[in-house]
Amino acid sequence: MKLRATLPVRSLAAAFVLCQAAGVSAAPVPSGAHPRLFMSAGNVTAFGKNASAGSTAAANLVQDCDEALSSPNDRTTRGGADGDTWPGTAMRCAFAYRATGDAKYLAPALKYWKAALEDDQDLGDKLGCVPGVSTDFSGWDGSPPAPPVIITVTHDTGYPMRWYGPYVSLVYDWLYDAPGVDDALRAQTRTCLGAWIDYYTDRGYHHDEAGANYNAGYVIGKTLAAIAIGNDGGADGHLWTETTTDLFPKLLVGQGLAGMDGKVGEKAGALVGGDWAEGWQYGPLSVLEYAVATRALEENGVALPEMDAWTDSIGVRLIHGMVPTKDGQWVGGDFDSDSPYQSPALNQLDAVLAGPSSAEAASWAAFEKKGRGAGDYFYNALGELRDVTPADYRARTPAPPLWYLARGTRAMYVRTSWDESAFWSVFSSAPAVVSDHEHFSAGNFVFTRGADHLVVDPSNYGEYDTFATNAPTADSTVAQGDYGGTQTPWSEAELLWARGTSDGAYAARSDFAKAFIFSDTPSDIPYAHREWAMLPEGEIVTIDRIHTKDAAHAMHVQFHTNTGGGGLTLSGSVASGTVGGSALAIHAVSLSGGTPAVSTPDVGDCKISCSYPCGLCDTARFPVDEYSVAVPGPNAVAIHVIDGLASGEAQADVGSIGEDRFDPAPKQNDGVIGAVVQRASKVTYVLASSAVDGASPTTMTYGVPGGAAGRHIVFDAPEDANGKSKVTATAQGDRCLLSITAGDGLAGHPLMFTVATSADGCTVTDGTDVPAGSPVGEGGRGSGGATGGGASSGTGGTTSGGGSTNGGSSGENSADGGTAAPAAKDSGGCGCRVESRAGGDAGRVGVLGAVGLSLLLARRRARRSGH
Repeated sequence: MKLRATLPVRSLAAAFVLCQAAGVSAAPVPSGAHPRLFMSAGNVTAFGKNASAGSTAAANLVQDCDEALSSPNDRTTRGGADGDTWPGTAMRCAFAYRATGDAKYLAPALKYWKAALEDDQDLGDKLGCVPGVSTDFSGWDGSPPAPPVIITVTHDTGYPMRWYGPYVSLVYDWLYDAPGVDDALRAQTRTCLGAWIDYYTDRGYHHDEAGANYNAGYVIGKTLAAIAIGNDGGADGHLWTETTTDLFPKLLVGQGLAGMDGKVGEKAGALVGGDWAEGWQYGPLSVLEYAVATRALEENGVALPEMDAWTDSIGVRLIHGMVPTKDGQWVGGDFDSDSPYQSPALNQLDAVLAGPSSAEAASWAAFEKKGRGAGDYFYNALGELRDVTPADYRARTPAPPLWYLARGTRAMYVRTSWDESAFWSVFSSAPAVVSDHEHFSAGNFVFTRGADHLVVDPSNYGEYDTFATNAPTADSTVAQGDYGGTQTPWSEAELLWARGTSDGAYAARSDFAKAFIFSDTPSDIPYAHREWAMLPEGEIVTIDRIHTKDAAHAMHVQFHTNTGGGGLTLSGSVASGTVGGSALAIHAVSLSGGTPAVSTPDVGDCKISCSYPCGLCDTARFPVDEYSVAVPGPNAVAIHVIDGLASGEAQADVGSIGEDRFDPAPKQNDGVIGAVVQRASKVTYVLASSAVDGASPTTMTYGVPGGAAGRHIVFDAPEDANGKSKVTATAQGDRCLLSITAGDGLAGHPLMFTVATSADGCTVTDGTDVPAGSPVGEGGRGSGGATGGGASSGTGGTTSGGGSTNGGSSGENSADGGTAAPAAKDSGGCGCRVESRAGGDAGRVGVLGAVGLSLLLARRRARRSGH
């Protein structure tokens, strides 16, 4: 990519004055001696010790530089469009030089530092960030202003910003006074970094979107450059000002962590709760970059309590996001593996250790990090310095909650215990949180029993449509063509409710009526809900209701089972199969129309002729079976129970609340719909209003058999302004008759209570709420509960001058982000050609100083087309 950043020769001093006056940072522009980034005397000693220990990230960095010395011919090319070959080698050799004190590492550090600046595709081609002066002097009479100096940058300033920005900044900072480093090299570095970052600030891909992996690479590049450059050589300090007054407070905190102290159902920024909306193929390195950038700012005097609390939440979300056997985690976005789940990533844990986390959160991350390798980023080496005693989050006293809510991604993580045999599930209902890599799947869920993943999300990388997930969708009249049949990238879906109680029951509500917005055209679906519950005995209950235009426009419900492709069979209204040592059964409890079917989706790319988002595609990443039913509109209703069992165990006794055995004549349950689940001695009723669009009656009444006590989960109950309802139950022979009205009674959203037997008077007992897991424990920083990763203010765990004992993460790298949503405004991604703004903003490129200006005037280069 070519960047032309123009710097008028005429008024460097004026540019400096204007830029200084334009912004006021929260802390002074970094100045004084180098290094300023992570190389305090204590850290250097620790890096050296780790480098000599072997099997550490520090040792891996030094080993890479050794390989560069022994095999220099391997690094004569850039290493691909997104490669970090030259800036990465320069940084690792600079690290080796500082950590070991061995002078042999200085020469390769300087060699690849210069290559990162000056070369494009081949070592020594001098087609990178090299200066030149316009040869078109026609019409210039010699008076000011002079023709602009042209700085030509042919490096791609898209994805590789995450290497060139931070790595060149670290090398500049660490080797600032090293032998062989002169004013010309320092000035050239400041100029090139300024040009790259100023372009990205204006037009870089996702420069203004918190929670995008491109943004994370840009943020750490700009942050480290702002600190490394500071006001060196008369630089105007605008990188620092923009980072401390715009990038962090306005973008990351103001946008990414918006609403972090809110409640379930209130809008939240993508980062709230420590999840990653693009999915955890892209998340590990991204959260590590944000965390290390935060630490760097705090070590230079900028307080960021919201980012501190966010760093705490990353590890807690990971712990809750892991399957019971701890060898996989919910991805939640694009994933190009043929495994159902991604291995927990070292980079996520090192984000906590390298970032400004609390000691408690760091101790949990250190525990989870054991046995997961060392990594090979510098950020991992930074994480190794964190001196905390590992502690198992699960072994806390009192025991931690069994569920967690990441409000940014609207993802609810639940489990029945911390044992490896537990049931585990994730339910999510996200709107369009980010514009890349997020699948359109409000109402999606997965379900695992121990080591056996029963219901899985097999959706392909880059195929964002709903059909390949377990979310419901509808035939909309608004979304047409390749957008037909799927939720859309303009979705404004929401997770309205999420609740857990002490008996291990969980319930949530997805409202995705606005998931069918098409550009500026409102959704034509007036009502779309998925009511969802997980029972501690091992069942998932879904109540799906969508109001479509007419009978020809259906609701589509599909569940994907990990039965290997061909292992799910349908008998009557029940589909069943086995997964490992477990069995599952999908019960169609009640359908307002349609006939269930079982099929085996193709594995691989979409087989139908379509383009993004390929709304009807249902291919899979790995072999699965699909249970599906199309329910005709306009008022489509489907109620299912998914039963998780041990192999050979009898299925739960499942039925509709309207069946004669639960509602004999004279009928009492016409006002409700729902499922009855009987497993051993446990009876559960999951109910909702039978009215169109779930309208709540003034009084909701229904009756249940009174021979056994029952758990009741009731959606659509009449409630007061505080979401509370009065529930009364009366014994009528061997039945219990319930009446629910609005009033100051039981907590709702939804109602969760128990009713005793008729012999015991049908006594009603409210469910005891269990708050969601908190990023920190007792006495720690932050607030938890149902805010789901919301946090209060607090101080970071770092000290000034690079002396922090915080740490970093590993190298599970991800592919670059390829596909933008239709509304994306940024230019770029990889492989494009753009040009920066004209010379009127030239002061932002950076003040070159006399030596840098001489360098520019002395070396004229022909410009070539970008790639």
